[in-house]
Amino acid sequence: MAEQERVKERLRQDEIDPKLYYDYETPFIKQKLERERMDMLPRVVKPAMFAKGGHALGDLRVFERYTVAPISSMTCNFLEVAAGDRTEKQRMIPSTIAYILEGSGECVQDGTSYSFTAEDVVVIPPYTTHQFVADARRGFRAWVPQARFWHVLGLLWQENFEFKSIPEGTEPIRDSHGQLVGFRVPRGTLGLERDLDVRVGADTKREGVFQARRAVRQKPEGKTKYDCFLRRLAEDNELEEKGPRVIRRTERLWENTRQGRLKFYIHFWTEVAARALDLMAVEIEPGGHAGKHRHIFEELILVAAGKGYDTHEETRYPWEAGDLICIPPMTAHQHFNDGNGMARLISVWPRQLAHDFLGGVEQISDASSWKR
Repeated sequence: MAEQERVKERLRQDEIDPKLYYDYETPFIKQKLERERMDMLPRVVKPAMFAKGGHALGDLRVFERYTVAPISSMTCNFLEVAAGDRTEKQRMIPSTIAYILEGSGECVQDGTSYSFTAEDVVVIPPYTTHQFVADARRGFRAWVPQARFWHVLGLLWQENFEFKSIPEGTEPIRDSHGQLVGFRVPRGTLGLERDLDVRVGADTKREGVFQARRAVRQKPEGKTKYDCFLRRLAEDNELEEKGPRVIRRTERLWENTRQGRLKFYIHFWTEVAARALDLMAVEIEPGGHAGKHRHIFEELILVAAGKGYDTHEETRYPWEAGDLICIPPMTAHQHFNDGNGMARLISVWPRQLAHDFLGGVEQISDASSWKR
């Protein structure tokens, strides 16, 4: 009997294609290599702040993740607009938020202007035509954190309504009057098999889809679970219409918490039409420290002012104004201010991973400023 079982086992092994075995192992090997790569990447990144173009942690495409820092679900870029100048008018499917570091101006969204000043957060809902315009007397600088989920869903389309310049390595396309109306990406760039033309204007089919969705205002009165889904679209349209496009620093209060002095701009319970990322500000007094905590989701922090260091598990990482602090998943971390002035950190994390899938925050120790 035992011999028969051994023969059957040999037959099963002979029938298994070795390639399939290694294909099965490949994802685990890749995951291990990816983890090793993460461990080698810096936790504090010194981006070329306000350099024209580009994302500080790789662009929005998911295969750009783990190229600069050990986080994958977020990246960011910076805006610097000179006094009286403006950005190009554009529209994207993902929502956008921008934290204003200094200066003032306005954001024109679908023809309506919304003014902002330092420490405000600009909110741009999904598929909204927008343009930033700097104050005539001074420019502004802004930090624009972004989620990478949209590439996974195939939603990275961007519509341009004017071109002030064209990307390096492309060819201009002009109309019969010599007006710049687009650019051509040559074959071979980014693996393209043929030339790709990018032109000014909207995609009419896509625009029609969003116009139809936004026209939905009636909330079904049914009591089925599916009716709840149908009501959600009407509720989202109402929120987009009535929700704030600028969250002003004066509208959000500082809270003394176990984690330190915090000001939440966008959180899970905020009614806002841009819900990909949550955003809060943290202040740490000279010689003080934030609480020590751990969460499964990633966190990306811009050091807006001050100097100090982080501890991630048992390792110390120094930082100063302008740096990006990158906190991988499941990492116990704490912020310390070893400078002479107040340190201010601006923190973002992905909404869905943070609250819907992977649980809350584990507090390990309290901030130096915490008093019961």
